[in-house]
Parts: sequence; C-alpha cells; structure tokens
Amino acid sequence: MRINIGGAGNGLVGLAALFAAYALRVRSLRAFGFRAIERKWLLVGAALGVVAFGGCFVIEGVYFHFITELNNQADFQTAAQGGALSLFVLLITGAILTPLGEEFVFRGVIANALNRYGAWAGVVGSAAIFGVVHGFNVILFDAFMVGILNGILFRKTGSIWPGVVVHIVYNGLNLLYYSTL
Repeated sequence: MRINIGGAGNGLVGLAALFAAYALRVRSLRAFGFRAIERKWLLVGAALGVVAFGGCFVIEGVYFHFITELNNQADFQTAAQGGALSLFVLLITGAILTPLGEEFVFRGVIANALNRYGAWAGVVGSAAIFGVVHGFNVILFDAFMVGILNGILFRKTGSIWPGVVVHIVYNGLNLLYYSTL
C-alpha cells in the first residue's frame, strides 16, 4: 500500500509543482509542453519506452557486475505480486500518475527552465536531476537514461506528451515484469 500512496503522491506533487510554476511565472500551459502532437511522435514514445525497458537490463547487468546493494525495488515487486487488484492499483499509481507528475516537473518545468542555457543544459540537466531524485543506486542510471530520451523528445517536439508515453510504457513494463518474479 505504501508504494501506491507514494505513486499517487508523485503524481499530485508533480501537478502541484506545475501549477505553482504556472501561477507564479508563466500563464500558458503551452509553455510547459502542453501542445498537440502528431500521433507518430506518440508511437515513437511508445517504441522508446520499450527500448528503455530493454536498456535497463543492460544498465543493471553492468552495474550489478561491479556493485552489490540491497534490492531497492522490493516494495514495487511485492505490490506487483500481491494479486490482480494490487497490480492494477500499482499500474494506475506507478505507471500513469507517477509518470505524469514526474514529466510535468522534470521536462515541463525543470527542462524548460534549463533550456535558456542551451539544449544540452535542458536535456542533460533535467535528466541528471531526475536521476538523482530517484536515489543513489542503480535506479539513478535507469532514470538518467529515461530522462535523456524524454529530454531529447521534448526538445525535438516541443511537447511533453511523447515523453509521458515513454515514461508510462517504461514504468508499466517494469511493473508487469516485477509481477512475474
């Protein structure tokens, strides 16, 4: 239950941060990447979500070859294996609400703020912050990879939605994978 509350909280905190930035500084959601997008970019996002899911196995394989640490995904795995209802709630909170909230903050607000210093600052800076926020463990590197992909998509399209799709697919596939362990 704790992980589901956390996932819902991530979504709400992201939404609150977006609206705070909107209210304090910018008066257009379009400035945060809320723009219509061609369907092909959403499909690109879905494909990149699958690629990122595969990439996390490579990252984690290399990481765990050199470093031993406790399983920091145990809560997710327990919730994913807790039956159909638990998995369903986890998919809503962890694969929909969390990606929405995180993309609102890390691409919509942070990448936008860093973009004034150039494309690399926006892409790499927001990805680095995204990674660090996920903790100093293997997930830092997984999150950095997803952050780079989403930052590039955000720069390319000007829309937050392809990155949201990457994030939803990536998180969803990981949670479904956890349900099989």
